[in-house]
Amino acid sequence: MADPKQKDSSELPDDARQLVGFMSTVGWDKLLSRVNAQIEELEQLPLPEVKDKVFELLAGIDAIHREALRRLVSVFKEGVLEKVVEDPAIHTLMELYDLLPPEAEEVPEAAVGKNKPINIPIQVASTPAPGKAPARPRYPHWVPVLKAGSDLAPGAVKEVEVDAQRILICRVDDDFFALASRCAQDGASLALAGLSRYTLNCPHHRGCYYDVRQGTRIAGKGEIDCYPVRHEDDGRVLVGIDMDFTPDLPAF
Repeated sequence: MADPKQKDSSELPDDARQLVGFMSTVGWDKLLSRVNAQIEELEQLPLPEVKDKVFELLAGIDAIHREALRRLVSVFKEGVLEKVVEDPAIHTLMELYDLLPPEAEEVPEAAVGKNKPINIPIQVASTPAPGKAPARPRYPHWVPVLKAGSDLAPGAVKEVEVDAQRILICRVDDDFFALASRCAQDGASLALAGLSRYTLNCPHHRGCYYDVRQGTRIAGKGEIDCYPVRHEDDGRVLVGIDMDFTPDLPAF
């Protein structure tokens, strides 16, 4: 039975509510500052091999956290994320992994303490050239698009939505290919496109063909993005998002 003397956090004043938890706001800010300083020290390590190993480890830990948080946020009910990011620690975590909802990107000082949370620079981002907008952050990850390869017959295509992107899955014999489902001419969907071996026939434009192995338009200008594909031993087909793509073409 709850202690009647213990107040619910919703009844506390705004300044006291920030102290509910395992650490005060001041302690949280000190922790971030200390970790930030430690990472800066690591960047100054004189031994390049040691430094590379350390940052390789940090990148692996970062990837584990990023994948887990993305999955966690995806199951939140509508409005839950906007509410929980009012907590300064949660706000910092979601900001670090670029998971803040748009309306929470700029929050009042009362919600995060006197100082804006420090961003821990685990991933090094290059500075954009003057006059150019910064590139969208890339978070490489694999997403299942077919429960089994047998769900798509050879010579067939299927449009799926992955991370708000329309992607076309194509099967040629036992090989799978993934391309942006967007014609280079006007962005029209390729969901109804025909497939003849490695040639994709756009259903909207006469004489518009693409090579599914590399996304290039055949005998024409323009191309469409391609994505890495992985066919797992359990039958699943996964598409790599925010990953570099290298076409697998035969060598003659």
